[in-house]
Formats: sequence, structure tokens, C-alpha cells
Amino acid sequence: MVNALNLLTDESVSSPDDEVVIVANSAGVRMFVSATAANPEMVNNLLDQDVSLRACQNALRGMGVTDEELLTGVEGVPSGSGELARLQNEGYGYIKAP
Repeated sequence: MVNALNLLTDESVSSPDDEVVIVANSAGVRMFVSATAANPEMVNNLLDQDVSLRACQNALRGMGVTDEELLTGVEGVPSGSGELARLQNEGYGYIKAP
């Protein structure tokens, strides 16, 4: 999430019209679950900057978590990998964050 914040503030690579989407899959979805989010303030900061946050429902289901347990503003998507493929097909770039 820090990478996304850095990207948004770096005028050499972004503009105010850019759309940023963070798609979490596997264990990464924990950062968007109310009970396990390590930094909900950063999530809110990203949402305040109009970053779209999406969590893989396959991963959530595997952990026994429902969409209702996601932090407010986070959207569940059927498949994290599928969402990445769809976004790339629409012209979005992909940056993998650790």
C-alpha cells in the first residue's frame, strides 16, 4: 500500500487523472479484513485518494471470511487473478508489490 501512496505522489509517473486499483489475493487479503488489517488508517488514506481496493473472494472464502468482514470501501471480486487479467485487458498496467 505504501507503493501506491508513493506512486500517487510522484508527479513524474502519475497524473491526477490516473486510476489506481489495488487487488489483493491469497494471504494479502488480510490487509483488507477488519479483524486482521494491520493498518486500517492507510486503507482509509488510499480510499480518500480515490484508490479502488479489491479483495479476492476465493482467498476470503478459503479463510472463512465474508465480504461483510471487509473494511468499509473494499470491494470483493470473484477472483484476484481474474480481476488482474480483466484490468490489464482494459489497459491498466500491473505492478506487483511484495
